Amino acid sequence: MSESRKNLFCYLMVSPALILVVLLGILPMLQSLVMAFQEYNLLTIRRVGTPFVGLDNFTTLFSEPLFLQTLVQTILFVVIVVGFVIILGLLASQVLNQNFLGRSAIRTLFLLPWFIPPVIAAGIWKWLLNTNLSPINAVLRDVGLIQTNIGFLTDTNTVGPFSLPMLVVSLVRTWNGLPFVTVMLLAGLQSIPSEVYEAAKIDGASAFRRFTDITLPLVRPIIIVVATLLSISGIGYFEVNYVMTGGGPRDLTNILGVYAYDQAFTFYRFDYAATASSVILILTSVIAFFYIRYMLKGD
Repeated sequence: MSESRKNLFCYLMVSPALILVVLLGILPMLQSLVMAFQEYNLLTIRRVGTPFVGLDNFTTLFSEPLFLQTLVQTILFVVIVVGFVIILGLLASQVLNQNFLGRSAIRTLFLLPWFIPPVIAAGIWKWLLNTNLSPINAVLRDVGLIQTNIGFLTDTNTVGPFSLPMLVVSLVRTWNGLPFVTVMLLAGLQSIPSEVYEAAKIDGASAFRRFTDITLPLVRPIIIVVATLLSISGIGYFEVNYVMTGGGPRDLTNILGVYAYDQAFTFYRFDYAATASSVILILTSVIAFFYIRYMLKGD
């Protein structure tokens, strides 16, 4: 087969995927960007149409206290999830990389949360953490740790931007995403030759030094990859927060994905929804830029 025919065959093989990416990804994204510069309100569209308004939507959005609060909470959500997932993933992968009886069964059980769709997981945890019906509250009352039920998803007390409901939804997202990160880190650990650790032991390196001087540097590329992927998905995240709290109470768990959805399908302000989505696109593009720059450096 000639070189040109090989190239044509390759293009034909990837063309269905490319068409889907264009139709389901790029075109809606471009349409959303156009809407961010228009007045596109279903309540007024028949009267005024969709006139071009320049940066007015961005100006209005960034002057809204709720949007600014949502932006801060989104960053907080991403930081909590990425931090917890990487720390717990490192610990779990270290444990699962050891030889012990029943290791295969434990690894399989550990992967189960990965197979549960986020919407289903959020529904289960919403019931488990319900203020009045929570079996967790019942257990805590029975052992005498609490006298009144804890409002895991309804407590409105805050310390700065921190609130119990935000911490809870972040932990549920962590629980759902932890197996994927652990598998990635475990694959990285298994690629490290055991001779490296044996040599370090002979030199008298403690377990902590072996972790900081060998394990962390060698799995750092994987940590950066998962941190980038989790950050990008976290900025536009929607499922757990919407199902468990709908962004409440008092918008304490509202994040950009939920905010954009509410603007579009609750308030019919498609222009503001498109503008919020554009902010998500800008933030994720910045993260992707630094990641690509890091990869090109080959660091």
